[in-house]
Amino acid sequence: MMSDLDLNEATSHPLAKYRNHLEFYGYRIEEIEDRLYCRHSRKSNLILNAISDRGVLISIVYSFEPDFERLDMLEYVNELNLYFTFMKAYLDEDGDLILETFFEGEYDRTNFSILLDNIEYDTEILLENELTQEYLK
Repeated sequence: MMSDLDLNEATSHPLAKYRNHLEFYGYRIEEIEDRLYCRHSRKSNLILNAISDRGVLISIVYSFEPDFERLDMLEYVNELNLYFTFMKAYLDEDGDLILETFFEGEYDRTNFSILLDNIEYDTEILLENELTQEYLK
């Protein structure tokens, strides 16, 4: 009887299935204030934030080198958005580059796997951009 209670508690968190999925993919997960911070040695680090009754917002954060003009950074972000298929890029209030996408609805293993592939697809575009190595730490 106790194991049933533990199982329900383990899967009751809105991000529990996402956490299990990402751990299976080799991510190290830290939960802070109902967000999952997911680190991987060879893939993009992800932040997952559940949006009540809608889905999950997935973000990737990169810091810029501090010496660049904001206008130059904005032009770089616009260029990224021109080539991205699945993610949107913007600068936050701290001047960090944020890449985001949204997973609509309930967790689905197949669709979430496809989403992770889509994130990696756009991440490759980011890494292939000639300004990325210059701009990002």
